[in-house]
Formats: sequence, C-alpha cells, structure tokens
Amino acid sequence: MTLHAPRALDVLDRISERLARRYARVAPAEQVRELVLDSARRYRHLDHPTAHARALTAQLAADRLEALRWRAASQGRAAAPPSFLFVCAGNGGRSQLAAALMRAAVAPGVRVASAGVDPVARILPAVIESLDELGVSTVGEYPKPITPEFVAAADVVVQFDCGDPLDHLAGPALQTWSLAGGAGSGKGGMRRTRDELAQAVVRLARQRGLEAVEP
Repeated sequence: MTLHAPRALDVLDRISERLARRYARVAPAEQVRELVLDSARRYRHLDHPTAHARALTAQLAADRLEALRWRAASQGRAAAPPSFLFVCAGNGGRSQLAAALMRAAVAPGVRVASAGVDPVARILPAVIESLDELGVSTVGEYPKPITPEFVAAADVVVQFDCGDPLDHLAGPALQTWSLAGGAGSGKGGMRRTRDELAQAVVRLARQRGLEAVEP
C-alpha cells in the first residue's frame, strides 16, 4: 500500500483505532498504530486494488497483536502447549501446507502460524485444492511476512529452504526441512508434498509432547 495515496492514511487511522480498542489490554494505542503502519509498508509490493492491500494490512496487524497476546498469556501458564511457526520464501506453498496440516493434526488451542520471507499475493490454488482433498481448510489464511511478534510467539520455527536462512532468529528452536521430492510440480507433485508434510508435522507434534493424528 502506498502510504501517501489518497485516503490511505485515513484508512490506516481507522484500522488503528479499531484495533487499539480491541487490543487495549495487549498494547498501547501508539504501539498499535506503529504496527499498522509497519504492516502497511510490508505490503507495498502488493499495491494494487485486486490485492486488497488495506484489508491485508488490517489482518496482519491484528495477527501480530494476537501473537503478542498469546505470548503474554503463555508466559503465565505452567503447562502451555507448544506453538509452531512454518516459514518459506513466499508463504503461498509449503509453509501454508504444513501449517494447515498441523492445525488438522493437533487439538484446538495449539498455536500454529505461517509466514514468508517475501510473501506472495495469494495462497497457491494447488495448495488449497490438495488440502481440500483431505477436508483441510485454509479459510482465513493468507500470505504474510515473518515478523518479530510471530517469532516471539513460537516455540518451534520450521523453515523450508527459504534462500534467506533464519539462523539469526533468537529464542525458538529452529529446524530446517528439505522435502524428499523437492517442492513438487503438478497435482501429483503437490499431493506427494502434502503427504510428506502430513507425516512430518505429526512427528514434530509428538516430539513436542502433543497427541496428533495424520490428517
């Protein structure tokens, strides 16, 4: 989004005010506004009406505030469930697949998120189709950038050959997954990728002490 475009700042002000009311117990209003402005900058490369950059800005800022709320709440819990963040280059393919499969494999209440180094405009249709074959939904999900709030809320970060290694991240356990068949191509390749990731997320969940069933 171009911040100096007509009415752009008015829209961002409205988003900031709305989120400041909703998350008054999570962050002060000024911090909320800074998150909104930063979220808008992160979607500048999608500055096109069909990309819904303003709606994406609002959703990204809200998700970052939710991550802050999760971290604050989990720090006060003696037996908080582990949380997971899956990262790939564009957050339109492998990381979305893995996150959706993890959500389907574990009980509600486990935080599972995904992000990308350079997010694309939308989740790949082949990813949505391959998950739909298993009855796994991506409703409400969208490509988003990796941010400090998402990292801080994660106990485990899984990266998929991002091209920009995330070894600099401090705090969470970091794993790098390489798919046996590469990223896969065509419907057959996507299904193989999906099935390989379905097994991998179940193994990871069980390693972290969670009950999990393969989607």
